[in-house]
Amino acid sequence: MRWTFIGGGNMASSLIGGLLQNGASTDTIQVLDVDAAQREAVSARFGVSCISSTQSITADDAVVIAVKPNNVKLVCESIKSNEASAQPGMVLSVAAGVTAAAMQNWLSENTAIVRSMPNTPALLGLGATGLFANAACAPQHKNMAEELMQAAGITVWVDKEAQLDAVTALSGSGPAYFFYLIEQMIQCAVDLGLPKDTAKQLAVQTALGASTMARDAGPSPAELRKQVTSKGGTTHAAITTFDEHKLPDAVKAAMQAAHERAIELGKEFGE
Repeated sequence: MRWTFIGGGNMASSLIGGLLQNGASTDTIQVLDVDAAQREAVSARFGVSCISSTQSITADDAVVIAVKPNNVKLVCESIKSNEASAQPGMVLSVAAGVTAAAMQNWLSENTAIVRSMPNTPALLGLGATGLFANAACAPQHKNMAEELMQAAGITVWVDKEAQLDAVTALSGSGPAYFFYLIEQMIQCAVDLGLPKDTAKQLAVQTALGASTMARDAGPSPAELRKQVTSKGGTTHAAITTFDEHKLPDAVKAAMQAAHERAIELGKEFGE
């Protein structure tokens, strides 16, 4: 199949770059964008063909919907308006909040749909993406979707689409949680007397080192925390203070709020 990206923004560009780095030919990729300047930029950067209408989509295309969520319905209806023989072989959406059931209603019946929930580190090839396939997807559709999204990081499949709302609350919104913590740590270090550049360098490297250890070291995050928390030491004083200020409750409330909002957005965009 040929990959046809609808929308040529940052997420699409990261996926196209990943495909090309993994050996895909420019002949197997095309980009549809209504913005002529965006088409020119994508073509110049990757050497792929660019189009301006869904009329160029064929049954040999795997369509990647990479537009803002409020534009997904319009895209799907445009695809459906093509001749029946020109319906895509698969549709993969990276648009947050729009359910596969809603897209199924807007597209032709029995369209193979994979819905994904990536996050912004995908732009660096360090993403974490949740994937859900509807009942019309065959094994090859799932394999293609996984191959594409693994070009931007790790992938996990969920059995129920509702679980993507939890993925959204965890990894979809998660980068902002870490950015927020790093932001606060930098400011606190500045308040304690460090220059801001020094504080940022130490905070960011600490976050990178800790996350790499959590990924690669073997022990659970809880075990790693215990290993560096000597009773009566500085880390113990900090962790105890976190608990006294009910940090676990704050994290739980924040993720529940994100989860509930993800559900609400799915209903809004599905109307």
